[in-house]
Amino acid sequence: ERDGRIRLFDKPNGGVSSARNLGLDKATGEWVVFLDADDWFALDTFERVGPYMSNNDVIRFAIQDVFADGSSRRRRLRRASGREETLKQLLGHRTTLGIGGTMYRRNIVEEHNVRFDNELFYAEDWLFLTTLVWHSRSVVTLSNAWCYLYNRYNESSCSNTLNSSKLILSLVVLKRFRDIVGDGYERQMSRSRCRRVDLLLRKCGAEECCRVLNEYRSMIDIIPLRDILFADVHLKLRLRLLRFWWKYRKR
Repeated sequence: ERDGRIRLFDKPNGGVSSARNLGLDKATGEWVVFLDADDWFALDTFERVGPYMSNNDVIRFAIQDVFADGSSRRRRLRRASGREETLKQLLGHRTTLGIGGTMYRRNIVEEHNVRFDNELFYAEDWLFLTTLVWHSRSVVTLSNAWCYLYNRYNESSCSNTLNSSKLILSLVVLKRFRDIVGDGYERQMSRSRCRRVDLLLRKCGAEECCRVLNEYRSMIDIIPLRDILFADVHLKLRLRLLRFWWKYRKR
């Protein structure tokens, strides 16, 4: 009521992707940025990103976790020299993967009709972010601008818990990425597959890990031996995955 530039839309609960898509459909400005209901921006966020808005399609800035006791933790955002390096970091799980802390030029969103997938309840923001970076012409990373304040008051919330269903969906999203970006990023894809299968193994145990990978075999790229041997991962992880791969291939 105090500012005519602000418009409020209400809709029945249909999930986070449905709500974000409504925002994209209604947006009229030059830029799009997402802020979850329990998070907030630093007061000088748009002053800090302003100088970079004329020459870039995607602007990324760092995230600061805020805890219930008033403490905070700055989450590292790797430096990236441009679009290609940012894309490699996203595909290789070497940077923040969610949409928080990123601004997108709206004409890129509309030109390529990029929306959130309502059928995904996990990693849908990673898919959205990486797709737009792929379609953009210029990306800048402000690694020392801690502008997005992420609410960590409830560490047991849905976004902070992992299970086999979420990890399988992240592998489904990786396969979607390959369909979008094509060849040329196998090293990064390999790293991400290894990381996710290792997380699945540690969260669920070997038996459950084998069961879900077999159950969803047709939907995902099962981790091959080549992934383990050539992925950019540390030796301890490689040995752990080699032992698991040997058991898995016998199934």
